[in-house]
Amino acid sequence: MNIRMDSQSCRELGAATNVFRARAQALNQLAGSLDASFVDFARALSVVRGRIVVVGTGPSDCAARHMARLLFSMGIPALHMTPEAFEEGASWLFTPDDAVLAFSDGAGGYFLENVALSAALRDIGLFVVAGPGERVSPAARQVFRVPGTSPAAGEPFVAPLVRMALADALALGLMRYRGVDVSACGAVPAGGGHFRRVGEIMRTGAELPLLKADATLAQARLLLRRHAPCVVGVLKRDRLSGVVSDADFRRMGSRVDMDAPVTRAMRAPAATLQEDSTVSEALLLLRESGAPALFVLRDRRPIGLVGPYDCFRA
Repeated sequence: MNIRMDSQSCRELGAATNVFRARAQALNQLAGSLDASFVDFARALSVVRGRIVVVGTGPSDCAARHMARLLFSMGIPALHMTPEAFEEGASWLFTPDDAVLAFSDGAGGYFLENVALSAALRDIGLFVVAGPGERVSPAARQVFRVPGTSPAAGEPFVAPLVRMALADALALGLMRYRGVDVSACGAVPAGGGHFRRVGEIMRTGAELPLLKADATLAQARLLLRRHAPCVVGVLKRDRLSGVVSDADFRRMGSRVDMDAPVTRAMRAPAATLQEDSTVSEALLLLRESGAPALFVLRDRRPIGLVGPYDCFRA
């Protein structure tokens, strides 16, 4: 059926078509410019013995999430972490066998410096996917610089796709080096302990960082420094009313009255789990909410706490 279009409709259709053409041009140019440095990067990443913690900033955060989920679905221990979680100190969960894979969008100087510092303090490997001329910390174990692509690759509708395709190619290379059957990619769920219930792995009792609603911000700050992950639950009549984290203190700024009630900084409602939730559900909620940890409730009363480290020990 032929549909007649006016001049404005033709312009809109042309603009939409140009998006596809720009994406195809950028992807073809990227594919033609990959070299041995990409292979070396994938090979080095494939020998990581522990978990691969994937982080990203800007458009590259979508690629980081995508790659973590892809590796996780194939049984390779992988975890996506937001820049906010890094700033809140969630990098405490690393071990020397783990590695950090950082995707930069080409303008993430502060972000990359923060990641490099966390990796260096814990003596873990840092792998960086960076722009052609981007400054990268010498502490990085391996760096892959994305080859220069067409100007269209910097457009908002093109850049995320280029990074996503690069994440796919890198994940494919890593899995092939590890002998994973890539033909089954996405067809099998992650196995092992990720189908256990959070009630089996949660921290309980005296380990729970909890305060009553009449506590002060000073008490909350002290409890945050004593516990990891950095989150404190606030109780009203023994039920979870909200949570406080380091991010809430930063949001309030330097002029904060530490004698004020903790409810002034509290965020509500908080992301929570039930004790019969699975570990996979906990990991998904941790990624989506950006929370450093989740309280486990029974009748709205907190009975446990689950963080990324608890999930990956399962």
